[in-house]
Order: sequence, then structure tokens, then C-alpha cells
Amino acid sequence: MFLRTTVAVVALLGAASALPSDAPQVHKRAGKNTYDYVIIGGGISGLVAANRLSEDKKKSVLVIEAGGADDNMNIRLPYAATYPINTTLFWGFVAEPEPFLANLTYAGLAAQVLGGGSIVNGMAYDRGSIADFDAWEALGNKGWGWSGMYPFYKKSTTFIPPPADVAAEFNITWDPTAYGNGPLKIGISDFQYPDTKDYFKAFQGAGAKMQLDGNNGDAYGASWWANTMNPETGERSHARNSYYEPVSTRSNLNVLLDTLATELVFDSGKELTAKGVKITNKKTNTTSVVYAKKEVILAAGAFNTPKLLQVSGIGPKSVLQAAGIPVKLENDAVGSNFQDHPYMGVAFNISNMSTPNPTSLDTDPAFNASAWAEYRANRTGPLTLARGNSLAFIPLPEIDPKRYRSLAKQLTGQKDDAYLPSIYKNNKKLLKGVRAQRKILAGLYQNPEAGMTEYAIPASGSYELVALEKPVSRGTIMINPANPQGPPVILYNAMSNPLDKAILASSVRWIRQVWARPELAKFSPVELAPGPQYTSDEDIINVSIQSQAITPSLAHPSCSCPMMPEEMGGCVSDKLLFYGVKNLSIIDASIMPLIPSQHIQSTMYAIGEKAASIIKSRG
Repeated sequence: MFLRTTVAVVALLGAASALPSDAPQVHKRAGKNTYDYVIIGGGISGLVAANRLSEDKKKSVLVIEAGGADDNMNIRLPYAATYPINTTLFWGFVAEPEPFLANLTYAGLAAQVLGGGSIVNGMAYDRGSIADFDAWEALGNKGWGWSGMYPFYKKSTTFIPPPADVAAEFNITWDPTAYGNGPLKIGISDFQYPDTKDYFKAFQGAGAKMQLDGNNGDAYGASWWANTMNPETGERSHARNSYYEPVSTRSNLNVLLDTLATELVFDSGKELTAKGVKITNKKTNTTSVVYAKKEVILAAGAFNTPKLLQVSGIGPKSVLQAAGIPVKLENDAVGSNFQDHPYMGVAFNISNMSTPNPTSLDTDPAFNASAWAEYRANRTGPLTLARGNSLAFIPLPEIDPKRYRSLAKQLTGQKDDAYLPSIYKNNKKLLKGVRAQRKILAGLYQNPEAGMTEYAIPASGSYELVALEKPVSRGTIMINPANPQGPPVILYNAMSNPLDKAILASSVRWIRQVWARPELAKFSPVELAPGPQYTSDEDIINVSIQSQAITPSLAHPSCSCPMMPEEMGGCVSDKLLFYGVKNLSIIDASIMPLIPSQHIQSTMYAIGEKAASIIKSRG
């Protein structure tokens, strides 16, 4: 690490002059307190919607963002996505002790910066499968299946291919019809470590389907995937430089930075109507109210959207009463259905790696220096590679061919409220939604075109990601009754359902046989953790919990205000309007009814695009 740090600092000083120095243009509100649209949250979906809604010069848009507009080399440089996170750009949430993970506590990662997660994430741009989104539509959300989402994925992106010689050497393929001419420029790095080819061959030898491009809906098997890296600049593409900065001079588009939305403001006539937002400037501690003539749009994310609804009097009655908040609208779905991707690592000792390899930037001064020189001169090379461009999403029938049918049967046979948080007990609406979700998930368990577990296709197999993409455990996001305006009470509740444990254990066994394949024999892989002596579900999971190898979150918090029919425990309709409240919509990750098999940022861009289209259609 010392080598990387010292050389990187010197290189950064030399590179700084080559980087654009213009600060993002941010328009402050000047004495105005009423807009057509007020968007709470300047993350991905919020900035996408703000761009599209402000295309109409007659419509005014305000974005309220709690963070600043930070911009520095560690944000721009793709390789910096491998660095430890900059905690100043996050909310700093800490979840409750996890009852099924030895009562350990984990971070609730959510960005607090203009651009949201696109500023701080690992830069993977991968979409879910056709089956993932057809499952949304099957839950009663007309127009939200793959055919309804795909046009908005395409609309948001421009794909820039890697050089032909690199594509030929690594057999990098893509589907040009999967992309459009959108603001977000994405690509595959022109530099790949040589051993990646061997790991691809091992996955293929193990039976993983090699896809032309998983972003065309075939997000199962193994594939090359883009990063949110603009090959034209060699820098990170994010919502701010793609969707906000190019249109920031629009007089009808306004952004408030360092501003907290503390409460929704309503007209309480015959029907509850959202009319504005109470806000507090974090730097001056002054409070005011901004008003929306057409719509208040929540884009605050899966943690803060349910929190803001609850502090405003919308949510589970018992939660609001415990906090002393008058109940304006009872809805037990607010903060329920919370999902993320739990994951663990399988560690191996790997020998005989080719050079260069992912450790070379740390251990080889000459390679480090040449990488920085190439980046300064051409914006190409190893520093344009974030955390890799290759992933596999393996369906359960491949992972566990002997048990997948019985696991599906077990899921549909579970008692309705089994393994669920207390808010579900005797709750007819929430349990009806659970039954519908489990029926659909049981189908996905058996679907050979639906990824169940995510694996990295690495350049070094010393640590292998094993992420559960279709968890059936459910958590909650609730306000703290002792401090409603403070951090929300986050319960991942990961691994509460024994089927998640069974599938995660099966997923570990599957990757072991990949690493044992002849294509990887030259690396002499030896499993270090959990350890090859642990073979049963129980042993694999128990030792992994004891060693703190299982983490409840891949930083993909989702689904806490689900888009489903109200009678099934939904918060918003397929038109994104909150049930029982006029002029209030939600457009962030909280609306997803089931978390897809993917890193979710691509879907946030698509949701932002689709949401803007829906909202515009209201006139």
C-alpha cells in the first residue's frame, strides 16, 4: 500500500494539471420558494429526472441535495474505485445488530453527494435479466417488465467499444443494439490483466453460458460488462457530469446543496395532498419551506425515503405513535420489504500469476510509474480499470442441479409470516405480497435464464466474490422513536430465511469446483477460507458467520417502499404515485419490489428516465 500511496500522490500532482479544473455549476435558489417539481435527492434517479423534466422550459425544477458537489482525482480516476471509501461522502449510517450474523453491526452505505452512488460506487454497469423485470410486471406493475424497461436503459447510455486488438485478444464481445446515444458514456477498459482469460475459460468449462452481452437481457452466465468509465476521457462517468452539468445553465433547473429535507408538507383536505418540503440548510441551520405546484418527487434512496415519509406522518401506525408523530396516513408497507445483496468471500492461495497482475501496481514500481505515465499522456491503461469488467450470474439449476426444485417447493411451502420481521405478523396486505413474491421467486429458482448468484471473473483468484442475488429474507427501515430526525433504524435481517443459507452454501460449493478445473491448475489454487473441510450447508454457513465472512449488504439497499398493488403491501402504483396522497411520487431504489440480479446503478438510470417520461405524461 505504501508504494501505491507514495507513487500515486506524486503522479496525482503531475496529473492534476491535465484534469479539467472547472467546478460543477450549481445554481442556488435566489428568493424563489415555488417550483413545478421539487425533487428530494440529487442522486442518480433524481438528476436524471431533473434533466428530463427541465427540458420543458415552462416547467421549473428544484433538486434538494443533502451533500455537496465534491470533485477530486479519487472520484474521477477509475482505478480509485478500488481504494477504501471516502466516508465524508456517505451518510454514516450503522445498521442494527444482525440477529442471524452473530449480532454484528454493519454499515448502511448511502452516498451524500450530488450524483449519489454514481460518484462513489465500484462503477459496474450491468443490467438484470429479462426474467428479473418480467417478475416486476407479474407483481402487478404494468409496463415495468423487460420490454418496458429496455428502451430506457438504451436511452440513458452510449457504449464506447474497446480497441479492436484488445477485444480480439480477450474475446470481448458486446451487442451494439443494447445501447443508444444517451448522456451516460460507458465502456470496457483498453487494459485487462492476462490471467482473466484463464478464469473465463474455467467458468466456461464449468458450464457457464458465454453471453454476447449481458446488457441485452441475457444477464445469466458469464459476460464482459461495461464500467461507468468514459473511454474518451479515461474518467468516471456519473449522474452529475452526464445528466446535470451539461444542462446546469438552464434557468428553470435549480439545485440546493448541503440542504436537508426534514418533512413533507401537506394540504389536508378531502384527500391528502403533497404541496411542499420543509428544508434545513446544514451550514447555516436555517429552515424554510419550498413548494411544488405539480409534484413532490422522492428520490432520497431506500434508507431516507421511508424515513422521510415516516417523519411526515406516513407509515406504520405503531412506529409513528411510538415516535409521537401524528398519523396522517397509515401504510405498513413504508419501510418494509427491504432487500440488499448479501455476500461472502471465498479465499484461495494462488501461485504462478502472470505479470502484470492486480498486485503489480502495489509491488512493481516500474509498472506503477508506467501506468501513471500512460494515463497522464493518453488517459488509457491500467488506471482506467476500476474493479474489473467481467462477472458471472449463475442460475440456481446450474449451481445446485439436485436441489433447485426442492428448494423452490420449500419456498412456496413456508408459512406466510415465517422468518419475517414483526411488522408482517397478522398483516394481511404485507403477507399477500409475500405470498406473491415467493411464488415468483420459486419460479426464478427454477429458471435457467435467471441469475441466482453473482461471481467475479477475476484477474487474480485469491478472493472470490459470492453474492446472493435473489434473497428471500426481508428487512425493515424505520425511524428511531427516540430521535425521528436522526439516522433510521436499519435491519438487514440477512440470512433469516434458511433458504438463503442453503443457496449461499451451494454457491460456495459451485465456485470450488470452478477453481478446481484444469484451466486453473497452473495457479495451484488452495482454499484458505471457509476451508475445504467444510462441506455441508450448516458447516459452511456457521464457520463463515463465525469468521465474519458474510456481509449483509453489497451497498445495494432497495425495495423499502415497493411498487406493488396497495392490497399486496405496495406503496406506489406503476405510475409511481403514492397510494392515498395526491402529487407525491417515488422514483428511487425503494420502489423496486424485488431486487434484480445486478449492481443496481444501471437500473437507477433507467428508472430515472422512465419516471420522467411517466411524470411528463401527466402534463
